[in-house]
Amino acid sequence: MTIDNLDSQKLALCPTYPEESWRKTNPENFFLPQNEVLNFQGNSAIEAGRNKFLPWKVSYRNSDQLIEKLNSLKSILGDSAVSALENEMERIVYIDIGHGCADIYMSKNIKSIIEFSSSPFEVESIAPNSDIGFALASRLKSSSPHEIVVKIESKGSETPFVIVSNQLSPNFSQTYSSLKIVLSKSSQADFTLIEGGASFFIHRHSIILQENAKLNQLWIHHSNQENKSSVSLLERVVKLFENAKFNDAQIMFPQGNARVTSNIVFEGERSQAKSGVAVIATTGKFDYEPIQHHKVPNGNSNLNLKMILSGRAKSIFQGLVKIEKNAPKTFAFQNNKNLLLSKNARVDASPRLEILPNDVICKHGSATGELDSKQLYYMSTRGFSLQEARKLIVKSFAAESLNNLESESLISVLAENSLDVALSKLPQDI
Repeated sequence: MTIDNLDSQKLALCPTYPEESWRKTNPENFFLPQNEVLNFQGNSAIEAGRNKFLPWKVSYRNSDQLIEKLNSLKSILGDSAVSALENEMERIVYIDIGHGCADIYMSKNIKSIIEFSSSPFEVESIAPNSDIGFALASRLKSSSPHEIVVKIESKGSETPFVIVSNQLSPNFSQTYSSLKIVLSKSSQADFTLIEGGASFFIHRHSIILQENAKLNQLWIHHSNQENKSSVSLLERVVKLFENAKFNDAQIMFPQGNARVTSNIVFEGERSQAKSGVAVIATTGKFDYEPIQHHKVPNGNSNLNLKMILSGRAKSIFQGLVKIEKNAPKTFAFQNNKNLLLSKNARVDASPRLEILPNDVICKHGSATGELDSKQLYYMSTRGFSLQEARKLIVKSFAAESLNNLESESLISVLAENSLDVALSKLPQDI
């Protein structure tokens, strides 16, 4: 067991000079007054910083409780998805992250090697060259000085399915966590991360895919609808090494003031990443910054982002494709489409490119609109009511973001059902 010493009794402050990706969201919203900041155990971060921090408490629980833990996710994943999980229990690992602890529920029949540990968290900005991002990482270090590390080495044809529920309880005012997933060479796995809950939280997770590794991820942010004034910061960095393949689906149902920064970094040649994102916002402000950072040649990245907004919700898209000089023969694609379901909903889209080499293929675009009256009329001639037609069009629009997942796979079933749950939160009279 390692112990991490925190020498400073002061927390990082928000830099005062502006940054391009923070022009439309005030970063000070994510820097609480120092005397109010708690740590990952629910204690004062400053008071705790005067002492020695022990790592996360990682505990193995009775595998017989696995079904009970899966059933607790029905409100987010839906009944059908949980039933599908119960049919493949032999490959499931469930990690429940709470205040200062991580409880592990693992199938007795799993063949793959999965290791859990708690290691000191290294301060690093998710977005490249961001002082604000570095200051936020320093804040996270003060509140969560260690990160939970999960190392996966698959065996034979087995694809282990790791599910992480991160601080889902709404009973905590603040939560902080850092999680790292490491997939070994030539291994394969499915990974579902479900986040949400507290009134204020900063959660980060990092994924490392070593050579020839393949990971399918479903990332769900499901805020409590009663938390309309919540403040949430979700961060992710994915590092892909040679010939790694990453398939990603994200379903975001934010409330209050929420920001997501996701950076997929291409560290090895011939690596691939396909991401699909569905955002369903009914209130508040959602700021999404996806980054595709190509450092080496022959990388392939594709992002398909769909945003659906109702009420007075506001969404910001700040996509960035960054291609370094040493990364020729790169293909990078970003596509953002937004559907407004009310006159008061707003979208602000600013896709960005930073390209240094010439021998690349890059495409990006953004479009925003309302429900097509011609489509509604056509469906009405086929016997659909206006409300039924609207719901079908909205669902079809959102479901396109899941096309990169393998059809009828378990993770695809979870994605489709959790998307249905999120869409059900939209006003009935859309």
